[in-house]
Amino acid sequence: MSYEKIKTIRIKNERVFVTSHSNNDTASPHEWECTSLTRILVEDGLRAVEIELLKLYEEGTFQGGANKYTKALKVLRYVYGEEYKKFMWNVWNEPDEQRKVRDDLRKSQEFKNFLSKCLDYKIPKQKFVITKDNYGEEIYARSCPTSTKWTRYENKATKFDFEAEARDHIYEAYKDAWKVKEYAPEDKCKEVIN
Repeated sequence: MSYEKIKTIRIKNERVFVTSHSNNDTASPHEWECTSLTRILVEDGLRAVEIELLKLYEEGTFQGGANKYTKALKVLRYVYGEEYKKFMWNVWNEPDEQRKVRDDLRKSQEFKNFLSKCLDYKIPKQKFVITKDNYGEEIYARSCPTSTKWTRYENKATKFDFEAEARDHIYEAYKDAWKVKEYAPEDKCKEVIN
């Protein structure tokens, strides 16, 4: 499946501009006007286009970047995960009639309200890091797309917005050895219960 690797999204002068490139393309990211989103912006307003952008991320059509939509996607998964289950599009082996009900629900105002709630959620300031013991010394994880690297410096560790998000970055084989800890810049971390 093809998707857009997003670098930035800019809304200016009643137009929506996206800087991205396709995952199937080796060219550098370029800025382009997304006319379908511009049309939504002009006809239905800013909130409608924000909801549509979040939906594009939720469906996987847009991926990457660090913006309000990627943060709202985390909220959708880690704060409202149970509520989200009834809207999930990627449920496999579902009977056709159930799929139709789910597809209709995804087109409803209820789903738009749910996405709006995710956009409005204020992410707590507390952050979490992954740690492990290295021969008596606590070291900190730097998560990369294909691996985890380690540093002695807590401030160089990857900071996660949610404890569950940090736990999702621990490989299954290391669930017992790696820990999640609340990040505090001045060594005031308290270990989170495993």
